[in-house]
Amino acid sequence: MRKPPVLRIAAVQLLLVSVAGAVLHLNGNPVTALSVMIGGALCALPGAYFGWRAFRDSGARAAQRVVGNFYRAETGKFILTLAGFAAVFTVVKPLNAAALFISYGLCVIVQWVFVARTVR
Repeated sequence: MRKPPVLRIAAVQLLLVSVAGAVLHLNGNPVTALSVMIGGALCALPGAYFGWRAFRDSGARAAQRVVGNFYRAETGKFILTLAGFAAVFTVVKPLNAAALFISYGLCVIVQWVFVARTVR
């Protein structure tokens, strides 16, 4: 069985927010551009960590390790996301919070769409 394309999904998310950020920056909105790029990174990078951590083992003999990897991966993803948001709101000034959350939400939707297309 081949491994799920979780890292490829994260790369697509980062590419999309990079393009959106570049377009916004070229249109004279550097704060919004930075906020969009950070919001996308806050979704894509913990997702990439999850994919790297969760799918290290496979097979019936490794069933216990696979389940453990999924729990550790999801916990790590959650902690990375929380720490990322805390760091961004503490360090990044000025910040467009609406653009940050919209970008994060759109990246989550992109992730859902790609996973749904992969499953069927």
